[in-house]
Amino acid sequence: MANKNYIKKIIDDYCVLDTETTGLSAYYDEIIEIGILRVRNNEIVDQYSQLIQPESPIDSFITSLTGITNEMVEGMPTINDVKNETLTFIGEDIIVGHNTSFDMRFLSEGFKQPINNYYMDTMQFARKVYPELKHHRLSDLTEYLGLHNNEHRSIADCIATKELYDSIKTTMVAKNLKIEDMWYAHKQSNGKGIDISTFAPENVEIDEDNFFYQKHVVFTGKLERMLRKDAMQLVVNLGGILDNSVNKQTNYLILGNNDYNAILKGEKSSKHKKAEKLQLEGQDISIIDEYTFYDLLNV
Repeated sequence: MANKNYIKKIIDDYCVLDTETTGLSAYYDEIIEIGILRVRNNEIVDQYSQLIQPESPIDSFITSLTGITNEMVEGMPTINDVKNETLTFIGEDIIVGHNTSFDMRFLSEGFKQPINNYYMDTMQFARKVYPELKHHRLSDLTEYLGLHNNEHRSIADCIATKELYDSIKTTMVAKNLKIEDMWYAHKQSNGKGIDISTFAPENVEIDEDNFFYQKHVVFTGKLERMLRKDAMQLVVNLGGILDNSVNKQTNYLILGNNDYNAILKGEKSSKHKKAEKLQLEGQDISIIDEYTFYDLLNV
């Protein structure tokens, strides 16, 4: 079931949101930077940018990825300190972002309250408008479209996302694309791209507007809430592709919560280390915990 606040619209007034975090789990990781742009009539009229001091030290991998060091956040406000000013800045605006549900989830966990704004995801738009691209990360799209260079810093990524949304709207007009024409379920075509030697989709139709459609997924560690084979079946039902090991095709490495807890003690599995190495090399791979995986099933 889709999130009731997730919408798809063409609008000219909104806020662009991006966060930098210590990882991809809103349950175990923390926000270290928030960036927001206020857009009115397609123009940026104001911005909010703030580094956040986390409770735990920033891992060297995150520093390599974002450039944010422990020294930079020392003495900065905590996430609770910026709650009111962040929510006031956003107001009742529709929120636009790239993989927006991650940012929304982090804010909800950090502020200890739900973020009830409607939100849109430029990644989902880009998948429909630029199907010729193999990957639809913000870095891929900015390079392809010649947009503002994203730097894994919040305001820079907000600017790139705003320009991407502008480009999407322009391209939709040029291609005569309408939202109602782009989102609909397709019948599954004989399991192409899915390892049906072990798993086969249980559903006839697959919603292409989900995080796991045609994505390579690897599981590692014991899951708490369900058997791994059941989780794998859910991925296949969404059109995902199961792999046994992390490689250059892997898009998601899903860690059982026990494995993710080990990270907090400085311990990382060989699969985790390989995934981080590939991510730093520019591969389209994300490392997520078990609870975030369940959240994504409902996006």
